[in-house]
Amino acid sequence: MKPKQITLLTAELKQLKEGAAARRAMAVLLLVTHGDMRLSTYTIDHAKRLKAQYLKHGITAFADKRKSNRDRVLTKAERDTVITVLRTQQPKDVIVACSSEYWSTPLLGQYITEQFGKQYKSRTSYYLLFREAKLSFHLPGKAYEKSDPGRRAQWIAETRPKLAQYWDESETVILCEDEMVLTNATTTQKIWLPRGEYPPVLEINTTKKRQSFYGWLDLKTGAQHTFTADWQNMHITAEILTKVRAIYPAQKLVIVWDNAGWHRGSKVTDWIKADGNTETIHFPPYTPDLNPQEHVWKAGRAYVTHNRHITDLRKTAEQFRAYLTTRTFAYALLGFRAKTVAS
Repeated sequence: MKPKQITLLTAELKQLKEGAAARRAMAVLLLVTHGDMRLSTYTIDHAKRLKAQYLKHGITAFADKRKSNRDRVLTKAERDTVITVLRTQQPKDVIVACSSEYWSTPLLGQYITEQFGKQYKSRTSYYLLFREAKLSFHLPGKAYEKSDPGRRAQWIAETRPKLAQYWDESETVILCEDEMVLTNATTTQKIWLPRGEYPPVLEINTTKKRQSFYGWLDLKTGAQHTFTADWQNMHITAEILTKVRAIYPAQKLVIVWDNAGWHRGSKVTDWIKADGNTETIHFPPYTPDLNPQEHVWKAGRAYVTHNRHITDLRKTAEQFRAYLTTRTFAYALLGFRAKTVAS
């Protein structure tokens, strides 16, 4: 390229606002000025093709030609039809021999193919249609076979007014409690890597070690209190209750927890009776999804154990506890959650 063309390209590069177009222009500029092509993420051969297109078509050669992909595949009228269907109908209503009540990317592709005889090359185009229809992505929840829907509904109806009363009492603390066991087993999640690279081996130890935790979520403030233990029993639970009382020496404690034996054991009932200012509410059986403390455990696991090879369980347990106790969590119980939370 001639010096004047390089000067023009430099000026045009400054005017480009779109990231991808600017990188293409940068690739050509680095090519003709013998710069480091790695800065553009393009290969030399690709940059040469871009240069040829630029000399032929000017700055428009750098435009993202994929932007109008949806319009090239579906017309505006067809796309509007798809959006309406996504908002108002289920897959079983519009797809032949389909029994699903929920939309997924493959089902949307099948519907568009059957209805219009067209198909997108990229899943991203389907994602954009879902977003345009104001749909959001969710993983299905878990239902427990032994859970009693009627008992669950009754518990919610009886408990919500109690929480509303305690919520307005400034000297009452609502604590959602749960236990978990941390092991040195790695919890793996899918990760994205450059092509040709493969995930490392994260778990090579088959000897499992365990560390128990008691977790208490202050529903009003979002504060998390986490205590380590060798295991769970009524004796340890009573000891942990004493530690919780030290945090809230004068307030009334309302503890919402499940029906584990160590929550109902004689040592625990004796402690509650002797304390004289603690009330317990037990979740209905097989309803862990109601307990916001479960979400706290999940957040901690994501931070500490996902895709990590654990060699020192004690150190990992300390990291886990430190992560939880230095943050606040606005998870809700029956619609009640901390209003102002600094995460």
